[in-house]
Parts: sequence; C-alpha cells; structure tokens
Amino acid sequence: MATSQNVVQAVQAAIVASAHLAAYEHVAAAAQACQRLGSMTSGRWRSAARDLATLEEDLQTAFASAAEELASKADTIGVPEETLWTVGDAAGTLDLLHEPALEELEPDARAARVLDGQVLFGASFMEDAELPDRGTTLLFGWPAPLDPASWPWQANWVVGDSDANGDAEAEAEQLDLFETGELEGEESMLSELAAELSCTTQEARVALRDAAMALTRASLLAGAHTEDDEDEDDTTDGEL
Repeated sequence: MATSQNVVQAVQAAIVASAHLAAYEHVAAAAQACQRLGSMTSGRWRSAARDLATLEEDLQTAFASAAEELASKADTIGVPEETLWTVGDAAGTLDLLHEPALEELEPDARAARVLDGQVLFGASFMEDAELPDRGTTLLFGWPAPLDPASWPWQANWVVGDSDANGDAEAEAEQLDLFETGELEGEESMLSELAAELSCTTQEARVALRDAAMALTRASLLAGAHTEDDEDEDDTTDGEL
C-alpha cells in the first residue's frame, strides 16, 4: 500500500525540523564553549565563538520556519504535532546509532542491510517506568511511517571476570539483552523489506528483529558510556 503524498511530505518536514533543532542545540553549546575558551586563552577561540554565534542565529531562524512547516503538515494530515516530532527525532536517532549498530552485526547479515536500506528510517526507545531494566524499541518504516513496529526487551548488566592476575579493576560490565515478547506491528513494512532484501517476508521479519536488537544494544551501550564520562567529569571537578 502506497503512502499518501501528504504523509510523505509531513514526515519529511518532521525530519528536517528535528535536524534543525539538533543542529541549533549543538552549535549553541559549541558557541558557549568557545566563548569560555576565548575568555581564558587566545583570540582564535573568540573569533570562532563569533562565527558560531552567527550560525546559531541562522539556525534559530531556520528552525522557527521548519517548526511552522511541521505544524502545518500535522494539521493537514490530522495528527498532533508531537506525533511528527517523534517521527523526526526517531530518524535522527537512527542516524546516530547507524554505525555502532552495524558493529553489532555481521557485515553480510540481512539485519545490516535493513539498517543500510530505505524502508527503515527511524528508531526510538521507551523505558518501562515501573521496571527500569525493561523497555520497548520502536521501529519507523515505510509505507506506514506513523505506525511503528515495537520490540520489547530486557537488559541486564553483568560483571565480567577479572583478568588472569586477579586484577579487580579489570572487571567490566557486559550487556545482556534479550527480548521479552514478539515483534509487533511490523506487518505494514514486511513486504517492502522483503523486496528490498530479496527474501521472504518471514526472513525479513527476522532481519528486522535482529536490527532492533542491534539498535537497542548500541543505544544502551552509548548511554552507559555517557554515564561513565559524566562520572569522570564529576571526579575531575572535585579534584579541581
């Protein structure tokens, strides 16, 4: 079933608006950092801060226009703006996790081709408010971009063994991820995936499930690394 042109345009507007917002936030943060550097070091960073401040203003203007376009498209297809923001953010999340997710897969795996293909275009993650070790991965794809498939999971961090010398510091946490239910809501994209992968719909379903697991692992590992970096920053600040 083909996607209506209005929905296609709405999804495209959502992806553009989300990208504008992400770029604005990153440039704003970089501008502030360069301003701090410029106040303590050379004029090179003060010049960079001015250039970034100009770019920040341009992105802010562009974002306002993109957000208005998103609101208009949401009204046209009769969905809340938040729905389109979720879709746009999901596309950005898939872009960020694309490479680390591929590292979780064999290069010739069908799931890797799912991540490299055109049918799947977004992913997002919902944590269980009552069970923090559980969550659901949402997979956004064509031809029903507003109705994502869902894959429920549970994740545990397992402490690995110490090295041969018994060094406790060598112990590392390993991610143990497994599914807690079946992939659901994927039927709309299976025919497109099967055609893209030149396989049966059942094989396409398995590949989509494997892609969901790879993306989830990549997301959880990235989150763990971010927490470790923040802990190190806190320790450094305390020493200073």
